[in-house]
Amino acid sequence: MKQRLARLAALATLFAAFVLPDASAAPFVLAYADGQVASAFTNLKQFAPNLSAVGLGSTYALLADGSVSSEGMTSTTESIIAFSKSRGLPLYPTVSDFSNDVGGFDPAVSDGILATPASRANAVTNLVKLATTNGFAGINADLEAVQPVSKANYTAFLSSLAAALHVHALKLIVSVPAKTSDSSASYLNGFDYAGIGSAADYVQVMTYDEVGPGWSSDSGNGFTWPGPVSGLDWQRQVLTYALSKIPAAKVLSGIPSYGNDFSTGQTVRWSDFQKVIASHASATRGRDAAAATPWASWGTVKQQADGKAWSSSTRQPALWYEDAQSVQAKAGLVTSLGLAGTSVWAMGYEDASFWAALKSGLVSSTPVPSFQVVATANAGGSISPSGSVSVLQGESVSFSIQASSGYTIGSVTVDGKSIGAASTYTFANVQAQHSIAASFIAQSTGDGHLERSGVGYVWSRNTSASSNANRSARPQINDGVLTVGAAINAAGEDGNVRWQAAGVLWDSPRTVTSVQFVNGQIDGYGNGYFQGSVGLQFTTDGTTWTNAGWSVAPAYPGTAAAAGATFTFTGTARGGILGVRVVGTTGSDSWSAAISEVLVVGQ
Repeated sequence: MKQRLARLAALATLFAAFVLPDASAAPFVLAYADGQVASAFTNLKQFAPNLSAVGLGSTYALLADGSVSSEGMTSTTESIIAFSKSRGLPLYPTVSDFSNDVGGFDPAVSDGILATPASRANAVTNLVKLATTNGFAGINADLEAVQPVSKANYTAFLSSLAAALHVHALKLIVSVPAKTSDSSASYLNGFDYAGIGSAADYVQVMTYDEVGPGWSSDSGNGFTWPGPVSGLDWQRQVLTYALSKIPAAKVLSGIPSYGNDFSTGQTVRWSDFQKVIASHASATRGRDAAAATPWASWGTVKQQADGKAWSSSTRQPALWYEDAQSVQAKAGLVTSLGLAGTSVWAMGYEDASFWAALKSGLVSSTPVPSFQVVATANAGGSISPSGSVSVLQGESVSFSIQASSGYTIGSVTVDGKSIGAASTYTFANVQAQHSIAASFIAQSTGDGHLERSGVGYVWSRNTSASSNANRSARPQINDGVLTVGAAINAAGEDGNVRWQAAGVLWDSPRTVTSVQFVNGQIDGYGNGYFQGSVGLQFTTDGTTWTNAGWSVAPAYPGTAAAAGATFTFTGTARGGILGVRVVGTTGSDSWSAAISEVLVVGQ
């Protein structure tokens, strides 16, 4: 919690600006550099050309008597100050009511400072001295433990501080917690947005830490976690409310360069996101369309109520993070809403790709194109998410497929092509509309997939449908790999109508409840499908084949349209079965069918 609160305090500083922008000014980019983080100075040197001003956090703190402590000063802080001055970058120190004694923002500190006109005047004097003595561009006030009873006193304090700073041509930045309405949570009632906006040169609205390990500020997800650090929809709500109280030319938004790993309860830096995801072999990725924020999970995620502390028993296998697309979308709010600028928390967490995305979002408010992925499932199971799912261009979205009790996954079809009985699928780098459909097969108790327990075969160039001649093993038929199939007769049938088949044989009897086959692809000569009718056959002795009489859905087209499609045979379950095969004929247009997989359900 201390880390989170310190983070919030620090974020405030980066929004401090050195001149008040007008409506035509380019957006300010104010980046926070924390002397407690060595890489902050490294990144400041590398990315300084992207900045308008530097925020200085975790260095100074107000005490209850109005004095200023500099116990957070480090050699890295000194380097940050010296470098910023050498580059002409204005510096704004964050001064907060954070107390190391309590490990958080301390009401006793803010109460002491705001209690009387004399105590407020003492704090104003000390803060002006801090700024003028050190050559800072102003002060970033970040009192976050202001109680509702002190609301008026806090506004009065800020008005006095701003007036005193303006005498020296210095600016006042005020950080305020994010809220979406006048009726937001009671702990936010100490902050009078309108009064603060009137006093300050900039109001830094803390649009970050929307959701974290143990808390949620978002009513959209039922105040539960896990969730986004800073969702686009939530940012828009917060900033829209802020603009109803504060002139847009004073408002600064915030963009995080970190995410939250809800399995560890720790923040994760932008530069480490992919490492965390790669460390979980089963991780799937997705994107919350409304939040415009990506996530990754590697197990079943159970939402926890706001205020339910993170622990070993409540931790969740999920990472919510930022990427180029999400940063670009959130930076776009600065232009579309006419804000003064934005800020970055924090230097040392990010890399060059972050700055490229931020710049792209700030220079244009053109919405990022989105595409629809239509996800459907027939009776017997579900697909999640379902319906028409909106995905921003270049982003990814993952789907989970689950069979209901008494069913098994039959086939999953992506853009009209079967990928087999998959339980998950991810559309990566989406650049077009897509579809995904799941089908399910009813099963008896104990049913499961049987094809891998047998041997795959093909039968070719036969003159009758029931012939067992010309049989050869083809492991590709039942290996579970859809991308590698088998042509039944690689030599072709010379344009004659011949019977051919593909199936599975077992060394002991099975009970079969359904059979599917995935048609292969069409080759350069137009071969790859059964040109005549298609049926299903069983054998109980391994050599004699009889027609099952089962129906097939969808109807087999007998044309190249069959490529990649899945066809399901259903009927009365049959016991004592030693083999199943799909049988059909060749023709003058397709001399050989191709089969990607034969799938058998039963026990």
